[in-house]
Amino acid sequence: MIRAAVDFALNKRLLVLAGALLLFGWGIVAFHRLPVEAYPDVADNYVEIITQWPGISAEQIEQQVTIPLEIVMNGIPEVVHLRSFSLFGLSDLKLIFEDGSDNAWNRERVLERLSQVTLPPGVNPQMGTDWSPVGQIYFFTLHSTNPAYDPMELKSIEDWVIEKNFKAVPNIVDVASFGGPTREYQVRLDPNKLVAYGLSLSQIEQQLINNNANAGGSFIEEGLQQINVRSIGLVDHTKDIAETVIYTKNGTPLRIKDIAVWNKARKSALDKLPGPFTAKTEKLSTMTMLFPASSCCAREQSRTRRCKESKRRLKSSTPVSCRRVSRWFLSSIAAIWCTSLPTPCCTT
Repeated sequence: MIRAAVDFALNKRLLVLAGALLLFGWGIVAFHRLPVEAYPDVADNYVEIITQWPGISAEQIEQQVTIPLEIVMNGIPEVVHLRSFSLFGLSDLKLIFEDGSDNAWNRERVLERLSQVTLPPGVNPQMGTDWSPVGQIYFFTLHSTNPAYDPMELKSIEDWVIEKNFKAVPNIVDVASFGGPTREYQVRLDPNKLVAYGLSLSQIEQQLINNNANAGGSFIEEGLQQINVRSIGLVDHTKDIAETVIYTKNGTPLRIKDIAVWNKARKSALDKLPGPFTAKTEKLSTMTMLFPASSCCAREQSRTRRCKESKRRLKSSTPVSCRRVSRWFLSSIAAIWCTSLPTPCCTT
């Protein structure tokens, strides 16, 4: 058989040479199209279920949240491991699936099972973000030298400007920000006045909720037109909170400003607002024009340079490794061929 192959190669030299050149060119094209991962994703296919129940002990979280979730999640196809832990006010459940499973299909199955679980009132389990541990590759800080923009204002810019634009970038899963207080409006009630007017906290809370809503009406026909009627009741300014009427007695209204002090939330002493996310630097430079004066978004840490350097080293070392392997293979074949040659015999 080997003799026949050698005879064919010697008789059809042009055909063999053409086949070798074709395979050589095919190998070069395949090498350039080979996907290169600087940081290969070796994480398992998993789905995480996070449940918050503030103020509840870890033992009660385990009994009333974690265990019911484990019972419902048992039996999902292609689940390899089911791990969970319970903390004060927090339950975390992680389902690890087989490597060949489809992550989107796994999340759909978990979502179907979540609708079947029975938990205490007000407890809503949520699935974690579909991202990999190696996907967190960029960090930035938002800061300003303008004294008019404190950390609370920067946090608002982060929530309503930066995060919205970065989520529009392709392949972005989530933007996780931390630091800076969230804007809120506080109503600080005077306990003595509550007792004097015979009011409770629930009554004040309910009145604030009822007075912070728009109401839709019908319409008025004016010739061939219809004019919509609605009532605008959303709070637009802190003065609207102060003018909220609690009740009216003998034609005299009692307002929030009569029994409480209203203001914004306490401002933090933080001077930077960091946030890790996976994004493209070009989007960051585009959003700079949306920032207020004397504000900027600075890059703190990025894996772009590391990824490019790793790919460059890998691409430069791969041809060297291929040449070394080829030399070793050819030398091995030559050695085997030399040892298999017949030794001439000398006779006298």
